[in-house]
Amino acid sequence: MPEPKPDSRRAYASAPVNQRTAPREAAKPAPVHASLRARVQKARQRQLLGPPVSELLARGTPDATQRQGKLHPGVIAAAVCAVASVSALVLLRSDAGLALAAALGTLGGAAWLWQRRSQRTAGETMPPPAGPPLFDAQALRRIDEAFEATATTAPEPALAALLSLKAAAVRMAQALGSTPVDGDFTLEDRMYVVESLRRYIPDTLGAYLQVPAAQRAVPGADGPSANALLLDQLALLQSELEQREQRLHGSAVEALRRQQRFLQSKATRG
Repeated sequence: MPEPKPDSRRAYASAPVNQRTAPREAAKPAPVHASLRARVQKARQRQLLGPPVSELLARGTPDATQRQGKLHPGVIAAAVCAVASVSALVLLRSDAGLALAAALGTLGGAAWLWQRRSQRTAGETMPPPAGPPLFDAQALRRIDEAFEATATTAPEPALAALLSLKAAAVRMAQALGSTPVDGDFTLEDRMYVVESLRRYIPDTLGAYLQVPAAQRAVPGADGPSANALLLDQLALLQSELEQREQRLHGSAVEALRRQQRFLQSKATRG
């Protein structure tokens, strides 16, 4: 059958004439530049790392929030004096309030003297200052910089191990302030935790960062790759910290057992 000849009275086009009603193709996403993708990945890994160690240890400082809820004796005395003064002004308007106004003034003066005496007594009986902190600012800054630099460049498995190690190190560092040295948690255990935050962890991460990023996944001629070595060392550090954490908990339970034996020895015999 022969094809119909085009009608000369009609217009033909190879594309839709009305673009508004024509079906639209799915828009192709614009390609993301590699540098932008790398920056987004670094920001995400930095966010997963969380607050720095120095900030976490500062949050755990005792008495920081308790002091905010206590009123200073000077504030109490000033409030008493203010109430006494206002009450005296009100009572002076009446003929019978002179004696009561004098009494209130005496009460305010006594409160001021009590506040001064309390300050002297507090200064005399103030306990001696505590010893130097376990971690100075330079040590905390060093471990924070090492954590952040490693978290923004390490692969996903190493990042997970890094987050776990950081959590264990912060737990142990916060527990050292109130942990006595005894037969379960020894002085050597305490020093290992301190040196882990001061040297062991920063030195491990610093040695890893010295390896060029392009060579970290390449196995060496005589051993595993830098990424594999980092995973092994992070696992070893966390294992040692967790063992000392178990000894720390065992020491606390043993103290409770001693208290139980003491109470049983003091119990009334039937």
